[in-house]
Amino acid sequence: MKNKKSLNKFVKKEERIIRREYLNIIFNVGFAILTLLIPIIFNKNIWLATILLILISLIALIKWRSSLTLIVFLFGALWGPISEMIAIYFNVWSYSYTNFINIPIWLFIVWGNAAAFIYQTTVEIKKLGVKK
Repeated sequence: MKNKKSLNKFVKKEERIIRREYLNIIFNVGFAILTLLIPIIFNKNIWLATILLILISLIALIKWRSSLTLIVFLFGALWGPISEMIAIYFNVWSYSYTNFINIPIWLFIVWGNAAAFIYQTTVEIKKLGVKK
């Protein structure tokens, strides 16, 4: 009887962990969708899009509370737009509305969000026990 109770307790604990990780993944997907929709909806208003993206970035970074995620965010926020500036210089593509070296300033936040999303979602999937 004691083993059955301890087994039920263990199973309930595992179920809570799995539910929490799935909720974290749902948060990450919502974060990614908002990161995509904000520049689409506010493409003509670069500063409003930038402010909204900064707000959702701060919410996500506070929720994740990870210095490594912050480093990944900063790396993506710098490297992504620099890569795009180089591509734009060589006429690979262009943006309709720009305000910083042929890119919209919100692009720094979008790239940072993308990097943080990929990293954090990978962390959540690993916590679920999914291997290679």
